[in-house]
Amino acid sequence: MPACIYGNKKIINTRDGSYTFYSMEYNESYKTKSVGAYTESLHKFVNGTNIIERAREKNIRLLDICFGIGLNLAVTFDEALKNGITNRIHALSVEKDASLISIVKNTHILMPVNGYKVVRSLLDNNYVDNFSMEIYIQDAVNFIYSLNHKFDVIYFDPFSKKHNSEMWSDDMFCKLYSLLETGGVLTTYASGKGIKESLVNAGFSISSLVSLGTRYQPATKAVKY
Repeated sequence: MPACIYGNKKIINTRDGSYTFYSMEYNESYKTKSVGAYTESLHKFVNGTNIIERAREKNIRLLDICFGIGLNLAVTFDEALKNGITNRIHALSVEKDASLISIVKNTHILMPVNGYKVVRSLLDNNYVDNFSMEIYIQDAVNFIYSLNHKFDVIYFDPFSKKHNSEMWSDDMFCKLYSLLETGGVLTTYASGKGIKESLVNAGFSISSLVSLGTRYQPATKAVKY
């Protein structure tokens, strides 16, 4: 498809046929091109946290950092629909860039189709069937430090430490640890030694998710026991 530019963002096709965007401000794509945007969200966040299995047992509170193009949430809702989940999944999401909301609402080639239908409905209505979502357009650091209620699952998906260092501090991981319920889980696409050390120092028990191949950076799973 021809390159489509939305302000300082460019849509790109990824290896599995799904689409993501490239931020010319941060010089990074929102999802990996080499394996696939959809595949990354499914493997590193949805399957990585076992959120669908958790949702079979109880209602789930999900903290989504950061919303981006909404793919992690779209895949979550899509998998919940496929698996007949009836318990509530409530997502609390934060995103600094308000233009992404318009992009998600108006870019209808994004996959998975059914998951994005739920996301678009939630952007307008907050509640759809057993799904609900609150999204806050503001600085993620300040937003996270303002929170004081608990979550079952955290998707930690900001831009990289190289371009967004304030999101990867030891204090941030300590705060995220405090926001998780006992038995709760956080996953992130990052797997660097320093980031793993910060997670351990915050109190998490960490492990690496199985890589999907040499092109694929393994993700990190962090559990609060």
